[in-house]
Amino acid sequence: MSQPMPNNTGSNIVHLAKIRRLAQENNTSLAPKAKVLFVDDEERILNSLKAIFRMQYDVTVSTDGHHAIELLKREHFHLLVSDQRMPNMQGVELLRRAKALSPNTVRILLTGFSDLTAIIGSVNEGEVYRYINKPWDGEELREIVDGAVKIGLEMEKLSPLIPAVNEDVFTEKAKHEAEESVLPHNGHSTLSATTHASRTLESVDVSALLGGAMVLLLDHSRHLFGVFDECHFTGCQVLKASSHEEALILMQTHEVAVICANIDGIDRGNIGFLCLLKKEHPHIVAIAVDGLGDSETVISLVNSVRIFRVIFHPLRPKVMHHHLMAAFKQASNIRVQPELLKVQHQSKDAEKTTLTVMANLGSLLKSRMSSIKSFFSRR
Repeated sequence: MSQPMPNNTGSNIVHLAKIRRLAQENNTSLAPKAKVLFVDDEERILNSLKAIFRMQYDVTVSTDGHHAIELLKREHFHLLVSDQRMPNMQGVELLRRAKALSPNTVRILLTGFSDLTAIIGSVNEGEVYRYINKPWDGEELREIVDGAVKIGLEMEKLSPLIPAVNEDVFTEKAKHEAEESVLPHNGHSTLSATTHASRTLESVDVSALLGGAMVLLLDHSRHLFGVFDECHFTGCQVLKASSHEEALILMQTHEVAVICANIDGIDRGNIGFLCLLKKEHPHIVAIAVDGLGDSETVISLVNSVRIFRVIFHPLRPKVMHHHLMAAFKQASNIRVQPELLKVQHQSKDAEKTTLTVMANLGSLLKSRMSSIKSFFSRR
């Protein structure tokens, strides 16, 4: 006569639960890691970065920008961190080419130098997400990289949209002039030069890009107004303000997609205004126009204000036309894919700056800022 089997049902269930839990943990640990590409000509720097992040991310390193370009052609990286001063290809050139190859890869510039040309180039051509200064603070580095990777994972899900530059309208000659504008010049452009430049610009209908929204020009001297008129945009409604108080009044009744603001001289206070505007309404694409230019200001504009472009006086119609076209397309892309706003997230330093700005602004201005008319507030 066979003996009855012992009743181990309870222990078996517990054992199976443990196996299932371990399997789930193993699957989690084996899940694909986010891919990060570090580029620096110093092996010591790369070894340090790899040691910091290799347990958390799938880290690839390269000492050469050309090699990095080949890597970007073969696989998708969620984050690219590049040094600026490299012998074969400078960081700004790598970021520019990376933007074209992999627009949804988040880009960071790593530099130990206050190279204004490189910084401006990385903003206007590479659309850099953040700057990290050498020597870096370990905690700050982790925070920036972790935040950038999270954004990169979200960006990976998005489809490519409108290219940043309209090559059909923006000629190679005009592009060369725009590249020359990355640094401030002495003196002022003459009326004849401005008039000649405007003659070569074709009239462009941008109504489809703006979707009924408007462009806001903010300049106490009103110089931007005249240059904008030479750009020959059609289907583009423009608002003009000489102070941020006037700007806020206009924005309460008109939807703004792009703001182009002077930040030079008496308009220096517009930097704080742009910082607060970006916090409250990150969908508004901002261009800053400066007269002198310094590395610290530009880095602050990127890290704190999340500025889209920085250009300098004397401002030429072709240069303004080029950067505004890029801004219109960026605004259109944001409207179609609001997930792009994740890249506009401000740093902790920016939040501190914003609090200071809010303390300095009167209660009336604060209330106006919160009541700005916006397509996104209607969703």
